[in-house]
Amino acid sequence: MKRGTKILTGGLATVVAASMAAFGAPGAYAAGTVSGDVDITNTETVQVLMGADGTIDAQRVYEQLVLKGSGRVDIANPVSAKGLRNLDGFGGFDERDGQMRIKTSVDGSKKYRSVSDYTKDLPLKIAISYELDGKKISPQDVVGKSGTLTVRYTVTNVTGRAQDVTFKDGDGKDETAQENVVIPMVGSLTTVLPSSFTEVKSAEANAAGDGRGGTQLSFTMTLIPPIGSDTATFGYTAKVKDARIPKATMSALPVNPLESPSFKGGAASYQGGAETGQTLTAGATEIDANVLKLRDGAADLVAGLIQLRDGASDLQAGLNGRAAPGSRELAAGAGQLDAGARKLQKGAGDLESGLSQAAAGGPELLSGVAKLKAGAEALDQGLATFNGTVVPGLTSIRDGATALIAGVQGPVSTNLDNVVNYADGAIQLVSNSPTMDQGEKTAILQALGGVKQTAQGVKASLNSTTAPTGFLYGLMAIQGGAGQLIAGVDGQTSAAAAGVDGTIKNGVAQLIGGLGQLEDKGGDLADGLGKLSAGASQLSAGTGDLTEGTSKLKSGSAELASGLGDAAIGSGRLAAGLNEAADGAPALPEGADRLSEEGMSQLIDAGNSTAKDYGLKYALIEAGAARAADAQPYGSPEGAVALTAYKFEIAGADDTGSKNVTRGIAAVLLLGAAAGAAALRRRIA
Repeated sequence: MKRGTKILTGGLATVVAASMAAFGAPGAYAAGTVSGDVDITNTETVQVLMGADGTIDAQRVYEQLVLKGSGRVDIANPVSAKGLRNLDGFGGFDERDGQMRIKTSVDGSKKYRSVSDYTKDLPLKIAISYELDGKKISPQDVVGKSGTLTVRYTVTNVTGRAQDVTFKDGDGKDETAQENVVIPMVGSLTTVLPSSFTEVKSAEANAAGDGRGGTQLSFTMTLIPPIGSDTATFGYTAKVKDARIPKATMSALPVNPLESPSFKGGAASYQGGAETGQTLTAGATEIDANVLKLRDGAADLVAGLIQLRDGASDLQAGLNGRAAPGSRELAAGAGQLDAGARKLQKGAGDLESGLSQAAAGGPELLSGVAKLKAGAEALDQGLATFNGTVVPGLTSIRDGATALIAGVQGPVSTNLDNVVNYADGAIQLVSNSPTMDQGEKTAILQALGGVKQTAQGVKASLNSTTAPTGFLYGLMAIQGGAGQLIAGVDGQTSAAAAGVDGTIKNGVAQLIGGLGQLEDKGGDLADGLGKLSAGASQLSAGTGDLTEGTSKLKSGSAELASGLGDAAIGSGRLAAGLNEAADGAPALPEGADRLSEEGMSQLIDAGNSTAKDYGLKYALIEAGAARAADAQPYGSPEGAVALTAYKFEIAGADDTGSKNVTRGIAAVLLLGAAAGAAALRRRIA
């Protein structure tokens, strides 16, 4: 008897303690006509006695009202009036209209305990099934059998009622839905399997030894949609021998999931999920707007790519058809120009050297002319010795004049013609160059023009009959006079006197005249040779600049030809790539449009769905929490701390036939725990 008392009292204390932990410690409330400082706590504990098959044999509600503090109270506590009994003595209660009236003074602590029949609907429904070796069997038929026993418990929260709940969608707008809202309930079922149960298996239980060879199983239930389900199914399988069904005890209580330490984190996660859904919807909506902008921009990109493709095709045609071949021709012409310029530079150097030598010989020539004139004048005085001395000198003079004339009018004139021709060719090449800028063309053309003009001037001076080339005329006169003198000497040997007075005299006179003219024009000759030498020097310098320019032109045109060749190849690749890009570009706006319709729209829908789903679940949790505040079956005095617990005692099955006796003892122990042994014996009787 004592053992049974301890078990029942301990189990009930556990349920009450859990309920108090879930709802918090008592606080100070103004209850009815309370005066002073009195705290009121009301606990309703429902006890349900069940058979092993899940049928309900009895159900009672135990009320405990605790007053603490100092003052006077006049309160009404709602109770079940059916079978109402006082657990603290033999006296009854002042009960009117389903309310237990208590009027008393408090100084410290007072307790009022009662038991009555439970007349409300139970919040939980328990169904139990048994199978032996895979076949359904009643619990009483299991007794004494051996085999593989499977026991399954199904606990359902049946407190649901339809009500409207409000939540927000992905855009933050309120939506309302009618949902089944339950009172949030949690519970645990425990049973101890005897040592005859072996190979115990359970996917849902926490298992431990009981210290006597048996196995203690504990199952937990979270009957709080949407944190859990409103239905929990669990059980165990074991090998049994000479079996009996052990009893089981299930404790359950309503909880506020927004305040319970065990569940408020889960509730907050649903709230966070709803907020995340709203954020996702807003973000996806903004991204979708940007995707549509991308679609519009992609359309412009397509048009630009098509234009770029057409331009690249034109560029490829121009480079391959005109620019690259022209650059190769330019490079070839620049090579020829460079070779001609180098020849021109060499001829100009030779001309400069020859004219420098001529200019240097001018003073000696003038000195010789002066001496020749003096000799001619002396000849006029001494013709008697003419044949012996003058004729050889005349011959030398004639031959020298002839050679000098040939030298001046021959190679020099030819070289000047070559200079003019080279200059003309260079001018034409530079003028037609497509790669040189205008500044480079102008500088080179001025240098070439100067070279050409200088050469032409020198040649004209050599062929002119006026100064300074009257020098040639004098040379010709000397040549002719000397020839006549020689002819006269040779033809008149028999008439020397007549010859001296006639032909020779005339020749000497002509010689003297020519030498005088030559002497007079000698200064001009020297000046002309100096100018020719200076011009030739400028010509040489100009051809040097020309050679440097044509060298650069040759190198640059070669690089240009190479670069344009590479550019032609690259333009071909560019055109091919742009063709592919232009062909594929229309897919960009189409893809952006599809992304908006098939991707972002779905993402927006997903965000909206997430926000609504989590929002609805959190709204259900809030609605359930509101119902948990009023979960007491009968209610409490105004302002009291209200606690509720349910205890389901599921009987076992064995061969003693003492099921009802055991339950009766348990009920009496609960009813008379504080009434004393005599009262307890009377109730058993």
